[in-house]
Amino acid sequence: MAAGLSVAAGGGGGAEKQKSPSARALTLWLAAAFALGQWTQMASCSSAAKIEDVEEVSLPTELSVESGTDAKLPCTFTSSEEISTATSVTWSFQPEGSNARPITFFYYSDGKEYNGRNTQFSGRSTWAGDFYMKDASIKVANMQTIDNGTYFCDVKNPPDIVTEPEQVEVKVLERVKMLSPGRAAATPGITTTTTTTTSSGNISLNRVSFWLFVLQCCCILASFQSCLF
Repeated sequence: MAAGLSVAAGGGGGAEKQKSPSARALTLWLAAAFALGQWTQMASCSSAAKIEDVEEVSLPTELSVESGTDAKLPCTFTSSEEISTATSVTWSFQPEGSNARPITFFYYSDGKEYNGRNTQFSGRSTWAGDFYMKDASIKVANMQTIDNGTYFCDVKNPPDIVTEPEQVEVKVLERVKMLSPGRAAATPGITTTTTTTTSSGNISLNRVSFWLFVLQCCCILASFQSCLF
């Protein structure tokens, strides 16, 4: 009997030893799952950070200017990279109603500006921005109706170079001729008396004043006649 109990006891210890690897495997599996969760969270945060670091360029969708005036074409951008001498902006133009490829007419980088040759903007476009203020605006002088169309602003701030140019529709309106203000009309129901002096010194009265003047003269003559007789 004692031997039987010993055998039984020995058998029980073997069963406990067989369970130990399973417990160890469960622990390893939980640790791996936890590590995977941490890695996934870090990866998602890293992706979000990369999305925030992407350079963006923004422009108003439409801009109206008067012909003959100077127009500022605004363009702003965001970038997580530091501004350097390699930061640049390119402005292009596509005429209204045209499907042709936009023509580059202005380039600015490292404090130097360049006007495209043989373009309608040659000598008319100048730098009006500040890269350190995330501003890539330009000014175009003496806008004309031929300047109607779409303008594209493309900013590159290495290593942020994978960006899409933003665009703005510009409408150049003909200058409206201002008419001289008309004279105010007389208020109805009120009789006005106007007196003008001619170059000869005679006085001209309007119709009402004339008859009042005649009436006064008649009264004076009548009173003078009564005094005589």
